[in-house]
Amino acid sequence: MPSNVLILACTLQYLSGVVGTTMDDDSSFIARHLKQTGGLLLGGAQKQVKDYKGKFESLKGVYDEFMSKLLISYDSATFDPKFVDKFFGKRNLKFAGIDGTVLKYDIFDLLIFFAGAYPAFGSIKIEENGESEISYDEKYLEHGVGVSSVLPIYISEVPQIDQTLLVRSENGEVDHSISYSDSWVIDNSAFADFMMGLSEFYLGYQLVHSEDPVDILLFDRVFSSEVASFYAETSDFRLNLDKECGLIGYKIDGRPLTKTEWIYARRLFGNLKMGTPSARGEFLLPRIIVELMNAEGNSFTREELIEKMGLDNEFRQARLDKELKKGIKGTGDAEGLFVRKKDHFVLKPQYRGLKKRMQTLIEDVCGRLFSTDPEVGYEDRFKINGRWLTTSDLAFLSLVSLYMTVEKCWKDRILLVGVAKDTSARDLKRQVLPVLNFVGRFNGGFTDKREDTPDTDRMILQWISLHEREKLKVPWASVEYDTAFKTIVPHLERTPGLVSGARRNQISLDRTFLKSYFQLCQASSDPKLRSNVLLYDRLMYPDFDGHPAQTVNLKHDYENRPDYPEPVDVVFYEGQENQVQSFILPLFKAMTSMSIPELFGHLKPLFVADKIAKYHFTQIQGMVESTGNWLINRPDLREFLFYLSSFRERRSSHEQSRRTS
Repeated sequence: MPSNVLILACTLQYLSGVVGTTMDDDSSFIARHLKQTGGLLLGGAQKQVKDYKGKFESLKGVYDEFMSKLLISYDSATFDPKFVDKFFGKRNLKFAGIDGTVLKYDIFDLLIFFAGAYPAFGSIKIEENGESEISYDEKYLEHGVGVSSVLPIYISEVPQIDQTLLVRSENGEVDHSISYSDSWVIDNSAFADFMMGLSEFYLGYQLVHSEDPVDILLFDRVFSSEVASFYAETSDFRLNLDKECGLIGYKIDGRPLTKTEWIYARRLFGNLKMGTPSARGEFLLPRIIVELMNAEGNSFTREELIEKMGLDNEFRQARLDKELKKGIKGTGDAEGLFVRKKDHFVLKPQYRGLKKRMQTLIEDVCGRLFSTDPEVGYEDRFKINGRWLTTSDLAFLSLVSLYMTVEKCWKDRILLVGVAKDTSARDLKRQVLPVLNFVGRFNGGFTDKREDTPDTDRMILQWISLHEREKLKVPWASVEYDTAFKTIVPHLERTPGLVSGARRNQISLDRTFLKSYFQLCQASSDPKLRSNVLLYDRLMYPDFDGHPAQTVNLKHDYENRPDYPEPVDVVFYEGQENQVQSFILPLFKAMTSMSIPELFGHLKPLFVADKIAKYHFTQIQGMVESTGNWLINRPDLREFLFYLSSFRERRSSHEQSRRTS
C-alpha cells in the first residue's frame, strides 16, 4: 500500500477509537464540539481512503497494455567499460554530491539569513568485467570544502532585498501602497532560500572548474525546474532593472554590467552541436546571437543564417527578418547587439566576450559573497556601490553559475545529474503521454476510464511497481524523455499533428535536459517493501543523445499559423538504446545501501552531503540562538529590549518560562 494511503488508514483507525470512546460524553459544549470535529475528520479520512482505492483500481492492466514499454529493468545490469572509456576516457572516476542548508532566525527587529552548500566526495573504479568498486571520503568535515554566508538585516529592510515579497501587477509594476507586518515578512521571506540555491550552484561551478575536477556531479535539485524558475525571476518584463537589481552597473574588468548584458546573458544557453537554442519561438534571436558569437569574424549574411538554422519556409524566414531588426534596434531595456554592414550582420565588439564577462562576474561577486576571509564584512558581501543584492540578483547569479557549469560539463564530459527525493510531478501523465498519443508516436495513456487515476507520476509508478514486482525487477527506470515535454500540450484547437505551448503558447528549452523516474531496491525480507520512486534529470551530451532515432519531431503552432508550424525536436528514448542511462542505473545501485534505513533507495553521496549540511545548520543555529540570549541578558540593554520586543514575544517568553519552571 502506498505510504499516504497507509497513513490515512492508520489515521482512520485511530480516529475511530477517539471518536467512539473518548467523546461519548455530550454533557459539555467542549465535548460536543470536539466530537463533531472528530466526526468530520473521520468522515474526510474515510472518503480519502475510498477515493484512493478507486483510483488505484483504475490502474489494473496498464503495465501489460503500455507501461511495460516505458519501464526498463536494470536488475542484472553491469557497467559497460567501452562506454566508460568513450565518455570519461578513464576507469577511475571521482564523484561528488552537493546539498545545502538554510536558516532564517529573527532576533528582536533583526532577521538573520544563513545559507550554505557542502559536498561529499567519493570514487568508483570500473573493472574490465563491468563490476565496480566504490569508496567514499570519510574525512568530510576536515576538507574545508563548501561555501556559506550570513546576513543580519533589519526586518524593515527585508522588502528591499526580497523581490518575492512585492505585490506586482500583470505588467510587473510594484504596488507600494501595501505594507507588511514584521511577522508576515519573517514567515514569507525567501531570501535565504535564494542564498542556498546560489551557494549550491556556485559550489558546483567550483567543483567542475577546479584543478582536480570531479567526473560525476550530483545535485539534490531538478535542473530543468531551476532554470525555468530563475529565468522567470530575472525577466526584464517583470523587473525594473535600474531599481530592483544591485548588479546593474557593477564593473567587470572596468566596464559596468549593462541591462542589455543582463537581458541576453540569461538567454544564451545552448550547444550548437545539438542545435540549441532552437531557432524557434522566443529562442530565435538568442540563437542568432549564439551563431554570431561562434562565427569567424562574428558575422553572417541572412542566407548563411537561414542555412545554419534550417529555416525552410517563407514564414520562418519572415520571422528571422523581424528578429534581425530587433537585434539591430534593440527592444525594451536592451539595446541592439549587432549592426548591419552591407549584406552581413556583425556582432558588436562589446558583446563578443559576454560569456567570459559573466564568468568573471560569478567569480568576483560570489567569491566575495562566500568569502572565507573574516575581514570581509556583510555589507561588502551583500552590497554593490551601496545597493543591496536582491533575490533577483541571486537568481541571476544562480542561473549564470548553472549555465557555466553546464558548459564545462559539455566541454570536459562531466556527468551532471540532479535527483529529487519527493516529487509531485505529473508531466508523464498529463503532458508526455497525451502529446505522444496525439501525434501518433505512442499508443497508451491515462485517458477515458483511467482519467481518475492517482494524480502524481510517483504514486502511479509506485503502485505499478508493487503490483507488477514479478515482472518489473529493481532497479528499474522509466525511459528518458525531454524536459521540454513539461511545457507541451496537444494543439489547443485539436488540429491533428500539431502541438501548443502549455502556458502562453511557449515551449521551453528542448534537447538540454532529460528526465526519468527510477526505483533502486526492495527489502530482502519482503519483496512488497520497495524503496520510493525518485526522479532524476540529467544533462544531454552531443555525441550520445539526440540522434534522429531518439528524437520526436513535433510541429508547434506558434503564431496561430497552423499552415506554417515551427519544428520542435524533443528526445524520447522509448524503444531505443540509452548508453547514458545504462551507466546511471548501475551507478545509482552502487551508491545506495540496504543497511541504513534513511539511505534505502537513495544515494549515499547526497545522503552524506545532507548530513554535513545539517551539522553546519545545527552549529550555526546554536551560535545565532546564543547571540540572542547574550543580547537579552545584557543589563545595559534590558530596558531598551523590553520595549523593542513585541507583546507576542514577551507573552511567549513568559509562557515558556512557566512551562519549564
